[in-house]
Amino acid sequence: MAVKPYAEVIVDVTARKLDRIFHYRVPQVLAGRLTVGMRVVVPFGRRTVEGYILGFCDAPEIPEKDIRDIIDIVEQDTLLNPDLLALALWMSERYMCPKIDAVHSVMPAGARTVARRYVVALAEPIPAGAESPGALNIPEKDIYSYIVKYGKTSYKELNSLFGTRKTGETLKKLAGLGLVEILGEMKAKVRPRIVQKLDTALAKEELNRLITSLEATAPKQAAVLKTVREKGALTLQELARQAGTTPATVRELVKKGYLAPKQTRIRRDPYAFRSFTATEPLNLTPKQSSCLREILLAIDQGRPDVFLLHGVTGSGKTEIYLQAIAHCLDQGRQAIVLVPEISLTPQMVERFKGRFGDLVAVLHSRLSAGERYDEWREVKTGRVKVVVGARSAVFAPFADPGLIIIDEEHETSYKQEDNPKYHARDVAIARARLTKSVVVLGSATPSLESYARGVAGKYRLLSLEDRVTGQPLPEVSVVDLREEMRSGHKSIFSRQLIAKIRNVLARGQQAILFLNRRGYSTFVVCRECGLVMKCPKCSITLTFHSGENMLRCHYCDFRRKSPDICPACGSGSIRHFGIGTQKVEEEVFRWFPGARVARMDMDTTSRKGSHEKILDDFREGKVDILVGTQMIAKGLDFPGVTLVGIITADTALNLPDFRAAERTFQLITQVAGRAGRGTAPGEVILQTYNPEHYSIVNARAHNYTAFYREEMKTREALGYPPYTSLVRIVVHGLEENSVIRGAELLAANLRQALSGYSLGVNQPLLGPAPAPVSKLRSRYRWQICVRGRPGALTRRIVGETVRKAESDSFFADLGISIDVDPVNLM
Repeated sequence: MAVKPYAEVIVDVTARKLDRIFHYRVPQVLAGRLTVGMRVVVPFGRRTVEGYILGFCDAPEIPEKDIRDIIDIVEQDTLLNPDLLALALWMSERYMCPKIDAVHSVMPAGARTVARRYVVALAEPIPAGAESPGALNIPEKDIYSYIVKYGKTSYKELNSLFGTRKTGETLKKLAGLGLVEILGEMKAKVRPRIVQKLDTALAKEELNRLITSLEATAPKQAAVLKTVREKGALTLQELARQAGTTPATVRELVKKGYLAPKQTRIRRDPYAFRSFTATEPLNLTPKQSSCLREILLAIDQGRPDVFLLHGVTGSGKTEIYLQAIAHCLDQGRQAIVLVPEISLTPQMVERFKGRFGDLVAVLHSRLSAGERYDEWREVKTGRVKVVVGARSAVFAPFADPGLIIIDEEHETSYKQEDNPKYHARDVAIARARLTKSVVVLGSATPSLESYARGVAGKYRLLSLEDRVTGQPLPEVSVVDLREEMRSGHKSIFSRQLIAKIRNVLARGQQAILFLNRRGYSTFVVCRECGLVMKCPKCSITLTFHSGENMLRCHYCDFRRKSPDICPACGSGSIRHFGIGTQKVEEEVFRWFPGARVARMDMDTTSRKGSHEKILDDFREGKVDILVGTQMIAKGLDFPGVTLVGIITADTALNLPDFRAAERTFQLITQVAGRAGRGTAPGEVILQTYNPEHYSIVNARAHNYTAFYREEMKTREALGYPPYTSLVRIVVHGLEENSVIRGAELLAANLRQALSGYSLGVNQPLLGPAPAPVSKLRSRYRWQICVRGRPGALTRRIVGETVRKAESDSFFADLGISIDVDPVNLM
């Protein structure tokens, strides 16, 4: 509890120039009630805002007259654990973002409050010398009369009734005259769900006697009371249904005083109506046991070790996770499991719920804000011990986490695209140091950065080379699409793939067809004048979606009807080129008219529950062929799948990104791993225009180490991670020439700042140049990349230079985005 008279507070206002500590006086009424990490309401200029207490001090070095009092506490419960607050401050420094942005990232969804302004008529007489209400004009009288009649009234309500401009001017005048007072309140975006339940108002013996007497005279009322006795408090509707009677019968018991209403906070549990079959630990292979022993020893010794569990697809990594978690819980600690958002399938949830039941909370973006908040509260109160979730689950507010698992650690979705641009893997490792937790990174295709650290001994490398079933990895056949074209076969399915699909259907087995591009056609062009239909807000071609006959931008979601006539020349020669998953689905129906087909991409899984429905149908054998994007590449384990067709392996390979080869290898390996996980062997048909590329050659051979060696040669020659660290800076704005000038000015300043240091590379500054996506959501974008030997020096130089630039008036209308260790250079 606070004993010092001043609090050190960061305010909830996102601006780099306000990214510092402000000092507030602890008023007597709050003395002894404040703690570090607590959320408070403070005055800030003319506003009232939220703030977070970072510490306390005796005497700040500012005049006493400039120090204002803390107004109130937002909630008595401290939302931020000490380790989470320390983690947020680490993230602010590591990723060069405002402290408040980092604090927001560790807070639960929906916990932030919104400021609302209200007006009340003053009950006291009008001060002497003030004008009377009679001096107001008619519109002003109308507003004042409304406030007097209805009492406390929100600005929003008055604006909707009388207009924003008129209301604002009038309220200022009324407040100046002393006729009204303007109040500010902080209200939570998401509130607890409170329902009225009915419980017995009688002592146990009295209730039993009443039930006995009513059984003969009023059996339905007796049934209601029996239900309450057995089940406890229930809502009126639940009670009537479970007692087999009507709500009127229940209300009669309330009138008689036998039942009493009580306000009850309930958990919005997304899995409340799902049942999960309990599972027992499986027998491990000798290699699995060896890996598990290493992890358990680190947990027992409280060492914050980082393990890289490199295991082929189907090697039993998940069972190792489950048994390590069980051991962690036995030690009285908690566990966090991160999985990529697209891998957080019902099948994945079932594995953890089946083993640990109600001790598991699930956190992901498809939950409502209320569901996410309630799951967070379950974690905070200690009622659950295991969290399974996507990237932000790394911030689960456990008091004593002992194990953090990151499955598919190579996945780019672990990197946040908005501020703070953190990587969940690095945040997990930083949190583990603070809490003496063990980190396990699992993948069949580790990121080069992680594997290089494993080879160097910075991570402890564990390997699983074989599948637990003993089945071999699927055989991969490569089809050269250039040869298909030369032979006159123009279908998106090669002749070999068509034959293999027919065989699979004839045997009653299942196939997966993969293409990492949704939509029907990837671009639309006029063959008369050459016009390509592009997004007016982004430098991106529009994708045609056939079901709705719309062109859509997959970056900003701009939409327009697909034209039949060229808007530039009036020609009717509009044609669609390229393929997406909709086109693949259409071709499946054309070639295999009797097959049962489902498509799984962002378009078909936007509704709640649709993701689960598609996978359930596939698991139950109601679907023969599943067409999809990378959603189907990970986390799926269906024994009936014996064939995987990769429509084109070149989608990622041709991107202007130094990680293009790595992503291609990872995606091919992951999707190929869906085949042959049952008793029947699997096979993969990989279609490509680049069969000689080393990422495809090594993916075909399931040879990660050969790919790693080849790719590391390229990275070393070009000076890219993991041999260097990389910081990407994007200058963006609405006026293109200003963006170009700003990028050139910032690059010149960086060049000068870098000249005084040796960063271990010949050319530490790359750019400025237009970003590959040079216009996004109507803002032009130029980028600069700074690279140097791994460490804090490069980040410090960039941070100091950017802060100086932002104080320059030239950058007032420009934005500067900093991305430390970027995984996406688009």
